[in-house]
Amino acid sequence: MDIAWPGQREDVLVALEVLAAEPPVLDDAGRDTRWPDLTNAIHWFVDDTGWDQQDPATSIGTILRNEHEADLVRDVVAAVVAVSDRQGATSSDAAWFADGGWCEVRRLATDALTFLAR
Repeated sequence: MDIAWPGQREDVLVALEVLAAEPPVLDDAGRDTRWPDLTNAIHWFVDDTGWDQQDPATSIGTILRNEHEADLVRDVVAAVVAVSDRQGATSSDAAWFADGGWCEVRRLATDALTFLAR
Protein backbone atom coordinates (compact mmCIF):
# COMPACT_ATOMS: atom_id res chain seq x y z
CA MET A 1 0.00 0.00 0.00
CA ASP A 2 1.26 3.45 -0.84
CA ILE A 3 1.17 6.06 1.86
CA ALA A 4 0.12 9.69 1.56
CA TRP A 5 2.82 11.20 3.81
CA PRO A 6 6.18 9.59 2.98
CA GLY A 7 8.13 12.47 4.56
CA GLN A 8 6.46 11.96 7.92
CA ARG A 9 6.98 8.21 7.62
CA GLU A 10 10.69 8.90 7.10
CA ASP A 11 10.70 10.98 10.30
CA VAL A 12 9.10 8.05 12.13
CA LEU A 13 11.73 5.65 10.78
CA VAL A 14 14.58 7.97 11.84
CA ALA A 15 12.98 8.35 15.28
CA LEU A 16 12.77 4.57 15.60
CA GLU A 17 16.47 4.33 14.71
CA VAL A 18 17.30 6.72 17.56
CA LEU A 19 15.04 4.87 20.00
CA ALA A 20 16.47 1.48 19.03
CA ALA A 21 20.12 2.53 19.22
CA GLU A 22 22.49 2.04 22.11
CA PRO A 23 22.35 5.09 24.38
CA PRO A 24 25.03 7.53 23.22
CA VAL A 25 27.81 9.18 25.14
CA LEU A 26 26.15 12.17 26.79
CA ASP A 27 27.48 15.66 27.41
CA ASP A 28 28.23 16.96 30.92
CA ALA A 29 24.59 18.00 31.36
CA GLY A 30 23.34 14.47 30.54
CA ARG A 31 22.09 15.40 27.07
CA ASP A 32 22.17 13.36 23.89
CA THR A 33 24.48 15.17 21.45
CA ARG A 34 23.59 13.14 18.33
CA TRP A 35 21.51 14.52 15.52
CA PRO A 36 18.77 13.68 15.62
CA ASP A 37 18.82 13.53 19.38
CA LEU A 38 16.45 11.84 21.81
CA THR A 39 14.28 14.94 22.19
CA ASN A 40 13.70 15.24 18.45
CA ALA A 41 13.10 11.51 18.08
CA ILE A 42 10.39 11.60 20.73
CA HIS A 43 8.92 14.74 19.17
CA TRP A 44 8.77 13.20 15.69
CA PHE A 45 7.49 9.84 16.92
CA VAL A 46 4.92 10.93 19.50
CA ASP A 47 4.12 14.64 19.29
CA ASP A 48 4.05 15.05 15.50
CA THR A 49 1.94 11.92 15.02
CA GLY A 50 -0.39 12.34 17.99
CA TRP A 51 -0.09 8.62 18.66
CA ASP A 52 -0.08 9.21 22.39
CA GLN A 53 -3.61 10.65 22.01
CA GLN A 54 -5.01 8.58 19.14
CA ASP A 55 -4.62 5.03 17.95
CA PRO A 56 -1.82 4.64 15.38
CA ALA A 57 -4.32 2.68 13.26
CA THR A 58 -5.79 6.07 12.30
CA SER A 59 -2.54 6.66 10.39
CA ILE A 60 -2.93 3.64 8.10
CA GLY A 61 -2.68 4.99 4.57
CA THR A 62 -0.99 8.23 5.62
CA ILE A 63 2.08 7.19 7.65
CA LEU A 64 1.58 3.47 8.22
CA ARG A 65 0.87 0.76 5.68
CA ASN A 66 -1.22 -1.72 7.63
CA GLU A 67 -2.59 -2.90 10.97
CA HIS A 68 0.56 -4.85 11.80
CA GLU A 69 2.63 -1.66 11.55
CA ALA A 70 0.05 0.09 13.73
CA ASP A 71 0.32 -2.69 16.33
CA LEU A 72 4.12 -2.41 16.45
CA VAL A 73 4.01 1.38 16.71
CA ARG A 74 1.32 1.24 19.40
CA ASP A 75 3.63 -0.89 21.54
CA VAL A 76 6.57 1.49 21.12
CA VAL A 77 4.41 4.51 21.93
CA ALA A 78 3.11 2.83 25.09
CA ALA A 79 6.66 2.06 26.23
CA VAL A 80 7.87 5.62 25.52
CA VAL A 81 4.88 7.12 27.33
CA ALA A 82 5.53 4.86 30.32
CA VAL A 83 9.11 6.16 30.54
CA SER A 84 7.86 9.72 30.13
CA ASP A 85 5.32 9.22 32.91
CA ARG A 86 8.07 8.05 35.25
CA GLN A 87 10.80 10.50 34.22
CA GLY A 88 8.88 13.55 33.09
CA ALA A 89 9.26 15.46 29.87
CA THR A 90 11.89 17.82 31.26
CA SER A 91 14.24 15.33 32.90
CA SER A 92 17.64 14.70 31.39
CA ASP A 93 18.26 12.28 28.57
CA ALA A 94 20.49 10.41 31.01
CA ALA A 95 17.47 9.78 33.25
CA TRP A 96 15.45 8.44 30.32
CA PHE A 97 18.27 6.14 29.20
CA ALA A 98 18.74 4.90 32.80
CA ASP A 99 15.03 4.18 33.28
CA GLY A 100 14.23 0.53 33.90
CA GLY A 101 11.86 0.53 30.92
CA TRP A 102 14.35 1.88 28.42
CA CYS A 103 15.51 -1.59 27.37
CA GLU A 104 11.90 -2.38 26.45
CA VAL A 105 11.65 0.84 24.43
CA ARG A 106 14.79 -0.17 22.53
CA ARG A 107 13.58 -3.74 21.93
CA LEU A 108 10.16 -2.64 20.69
CA ALA A 109 11.65 0.14 18.54
CA THR A 110 14.02 -2.37 16.94
CA ASP A 111 11.12 -4.71 16.16
CA ALA A 112 9.06 -1.89 14.69
CA LEU A 113 11.97 -0.48 12.68
CA THR A 114 12.81 -3.89 11.23
CA PHE A 115 9.25 -4.32 9.97
CA LEU A 116 8.51 -0.74 8.86
CA ALA A 117 11.83 -0.36 7.01
CA ARG A 118 11.11 -3.33 4.73
